Amino acid sequence: MNPSILVTGGAGYIGAHACVMLIAAGFTPLVLDNLCNSSAESLRRVGRITGVEPRLIVADIRDAQALTALFAAQPITAVMHFAGLKAVGESTRDPLRYHDNNVGGSIACCRRCSAPPCAR
Repeated sequence: MNPSILVTGGAGYIGAHACVMLIAAGFTPLVLDNLCNSSAESLRRVGRITGVEPRLIVADIRDAQALTALFAAQPITAVMHFAGLKAVGESTRDPLRYHDNNVGGSIACCRRCSAPPCAR
């Protein structure tokens, strides 16, 4: 079994490209994405390119229970964190939403990764 790499925001542009590269390098990407500004179609495209469609878990990176369940269900070797909102214009109109999502999401991801069973 290939090592599993959790790719947060993996259905987005950068995350999907990371999945292609991970598969090419012999890893198994596991995608966590809430699909608020991305689409599962990007993972189907990854499957057409590589022959392997990454598994998608639809959840928010800030959902501690979802993260805990995910880490308990499957050994994860590493995390690549790309989850976040990215529209500059919208971020100036609603900065607190962007802070909560992007900074709060990063903090939640780091907290989960610093707890057992994560080795690193």
